[in-house]
Amino acid sequence: MSTAPPLQRVAVALFEGFTVLDVYGPVQAFASCRTVQPDGTRRPLFEIFSMAGEAGKVKAVADQKFLDRLAAASQRARITTTVCTGSALLARTGLLDGRPATSNKIAWDWVTQQGPRVLWKRKARWVDDGNVLTSSGVSAGIDMALSLIARMHGREMALTSARNMEYVWREGADDDPFA
Repeated sequence: MSTAPPLQRVAVALFEGFTVLDVYGPVQAFASCRTVQPDGTRRPLFEIFSMAGEAGKVKAVADQKFLDRLAAASQRARITTTVCTGSALLARTGLLDGRPATSNKIAWDWVTQQGPRVLWKRKARWVDDGNVLTSSGVSAGIDMALSLIARMHGREMALTSARNMEYVWREGADDDPFA
């Protein structure tokens, strides 16, 4: 009897001022991924949990303790992703130095100041740099999550996840009408 592979963990770092849909749009893409077991039950592929420096609001960009925890978690993780201004936090850790990344275009000037050594790419819905993926705003975060699901579990699983959300997936990372 074959055993199902272990759940892959998705940690969601929350900080003061995060946009709910920035978090839960991509989270729903992961949560929609399930496999049908031999007994007909549907098993999730991902375990999703949230993390923060402490309970309550976190002033993340200036909170070195939180940034240190974020850096440590990202270094342990197989893959780290950010949505919107979350890339500013990751940039502050130094983990994006010398790497391509993107962020929300409305907050572009502020975000890019948080990581002057990052190779910021303005015209991108998301940037996939192997073990780090960054995305622009809300829908771009969902597109990025679906691209990661496709990489990990195949395009058909990503398309199924998108269908489950009644979401039209923009598969092109450079298809960015907001740049």
